[in-house]
Amino acid sequence: MSTATRGNRVRAAVGTVTLTGAAMGFLAACGAGDAGNNGSDSEAREVYCVDEQDQVVDDSQCEEAERNGGFVGGLPFFFLLGGFGGNRYSVGQQIPARYTGAATRVNPSNSTARARNGLPRTGTVSSGTRISGGLGSGAGRVGSGGS
Repeated sequence: MSTATRGNRVRAAVGTVTLTGAAMGFLAACGAGDAGNNGSDSEAREVYCVDEQDQVVDDSQCEEAERNGGFVGGLPFFFLLGGFGGNRYSVGQQIPARYTGAATRVNPSNSTARARNGLPRTGTVSSGTRISGGLGSGAGRVGSGGS
């Protein structure tokens, strides 16, 4: 075998490995696929209806805010989406700042932002509901809140 042929084969092999690594990095960065997740909740997000102090409020506040531009009685309400360290919160509890800083706030009346974050465009979303989907993961799905 000539040196030129061997050099071409080595370059082709290196190119294939490089492309494979790049593709894997791209898929990981985009959140595509759940390979190895096997239903693990480590990356799951949950949604809570909160006031501007990140205190969980009754879901009816976000339903009302959806109909009134994100406000009820002049006060803003949000869907707060995040991991929350696997903790569950009830009405009246304040979600700690260590979780809210990385969480996503969504105005209940913004149907585009809701859909982009894996929520239904309109309608009720129950606090504690698990969210999959949203940015970087293809289709959004809302799972059951469960306990």
